[in-house]
Amino acid sequence: MVWKFFSVMLFATVKTLFAPSLGFAEGMPFLTTFTATAIGGVLGFMVFYFFSSQIMNYLNKKRKEGNRAKQLKKARKIVMMKRKYPMWLFIFILPFLSIPVMAVVVRKFYGRDKKITMLSCLATILFALLGCVTYPALK
Repeated sequence: MVWKFFSVMLFATVKTLFAPSLGFAEGMPFLTTFTATAIGGVLGFMVFYFFSSQIMNYLNKKRKEGNRAKQLKKARKIVMMKRKYPMWLFIFILPFLSIPVMAVVVRKFYGRDKKITMLSCLATILFALLGCVTYPALK
């Protein structure tokens, strides 16, 4: 049972919405599946959120300094996206993609906002609950 819990938790670090299907396929009860999915999703978000700044710094050091026009164009697109779309849209839409993508995008756009981590963890828990509720209904 412990290995099943950890396998669901490990899968939830990447795909929180689809991890309950693994738990229910393994024969785990609802509460155990939800707990494993929520813990795995939040843990995955925190790991990718806090290490994404180090990864981005490493990639920025490796980037060539020569092409400033491309970098400026990319920076303008990022600023326009941040102004155009509200923060809650990123938090509640990105878990459909994956937790690492959500963590990197949220860190890149809203890294200085202190409430973003709490809202993102809450959204991850809600997606875990959504996956646990909808999977038995689809089966």
